[in-house]
Amino acid sequence: MNIIEVLDLNTTKKHLISIVGAGGKTTLLYSLANELRKINKRILLSTTTHIFIPPKDIYGDMYINSDRKALLKYAESIRNNGAYVLGSQATDEGKIKGIDTSLANELFNLQIFDFIIVEADGSKRKPIKAPAGWEPVVPEQTTINIGVIGLDSIGMTANEENVHRLDEFCSITQCSPGDEINEVMIAKLIDHPQGLFKNTPTQAKKVVLLNKADSIILAEKGKTIGTMVMKDDVKIIIASLENNRYWM
Repeated sequence: MNIIEVLDLNTTKKHLISIVGAGGKTTLLYSLANELRKINKRILLSTTTHIFIPPKDIYGDMYINSDRKALLKYAESIRNNGAYVLGSQATDEGKIKGIDTSLANELFNLQIFDFIIVEADGSKRKPIKAPAGWEPVVPEQTTINIGVIGLDSIGMTANEENVHRLDEFCSITQCSPGDEINEVMIAKLIDHPQGLFKNTPTQAKKVVLLNKADSIILAEKGKTIGTMVMKDDVKIIIASLENNRYWM
């Protein structure tokens, strides 16, 4: 089983996939890109925030330009299938600043790419986060919004080292700084209107990916979280992306 099958992704339709949350967004971006390349799709990889420049084996070409018209012209010139990276600026940290939501929407409407996949959230490489007031930056034309949470956060202390946006996380999950992160908190993060799926467009399918289920114990904890989630419009996937293992 691969991530395309687990997501029940209709590869005959064009999609704009946004990835939010923490604990494996970039790994998911790469996994999706690799699987879609194998079935000869044309894929755009980008972000509405910042991402590290992907490894060269993930994409065929990368184009960075701060001029919107130049980015559009480049995209419209693409004729071959494969993965392409688009950004507006390269930083000294080895990252790229991506594209704004209006450009992502326009590119989707132009139907140039079979799949547009964007990281729409920042997490400072922490396993779990809650969004700040301006986050996540999800394009309005998103067809699938995937919210990622690292199961390795369970048992960690809710502090600035482990949680991105600690104040927001504590407010949403009704915990206090210093508490131990548990399954109940994660379920609250998924369910809360200001939580994992904040700013999700009405038409977008919502998928929770509980990542880093790298042991039987963590996989079982993921299943427990799935039973606690009150939302009936989300698909729950438990995954170990690094080991290509999935449970539903």
